[in-house]
Amino acid sequence: MSRLLSLLKTDVVVQFRNKLYAIGIGVAVIIAIGISQLASVKHLPLVVPTLMLLALGGSTLLYVAGMILFEKDEKTINALITSPLRVSEYLWSKIITLSTLATIEGVVMVGGAMLIMGFWVPVPIPNLIPLFLGIMATGIVYCLVGIILVVRYEKLTDFILPMGAYAGILQVPFLYFLGLVEHPIFLVIPTSASTMLIKGAYVQLPLWQWIYAILYTSITILVFAFWAHRAFTKYITMKVG
Repeated sequence: MSRLLSLLKTDVVVQFRNKLYAIGIGVAVIIAIGISQLASVKHLPLVVPTLMLLALGGSTLLYVAGMILFEKDEKTINALITSPLRVSEYLWSKIITLSTLATIEGVVMVGGAMLIMGFWVPVPIPNLIPLFLGIMATGIVYCLVGIILVVRYEKLTDFILPMGAYAGILQVPFLYFLGLVEHPIFLVIPTSASTMLIKGAYVQLPLWQWIYAILYTSITILVFAFWAHRAFTKYITMKVG
């Protein structure tokens, strides 16, 4: 536990020094202003889940890829692997810190937009528990997907194209949550479950959708965490060893 806490502190410091917090929060503020000007209060149940799926997911993928590739290039990751640090501790440090950053971004986007809208019209407060859990779960899922993919590459330029392809698949459910194509096939895509939690913060969901959102999100995180550990071990740990 002490090793994990030490690594968490180090990762946060590195993220601050690389201005991830400044960039993420700055972009979130700009998006919040955009939402407040382009969307109305009645559209928030459609806009917020879609925005978390699209904007939050893309930035989180880039963050985790950039950090791991930077550490590979600087050989920092080699030193960590040959130390007593466990692979799981390394991965969870990245997941916890970057999903926390994603959650902060999401809160700034949503909260900022609501605050600005509130100057002109009453803005109802959403159910904060599913909103918070949905945003955090979305960040975790995208972090895990980023790890699964990026360990196969040496340069960010090589990673961008496949990242775009996989991100496109993960973000396709925006059609469902915007109400453009209401087909249940979109619910098979893992990111739909955490997005459903966010939707549940704004509208009353039927029981089956709550069960789906909670159960499928939990299964997705467990499966992707196992997959990320296996991928990291195969493509990085075994090569270094």
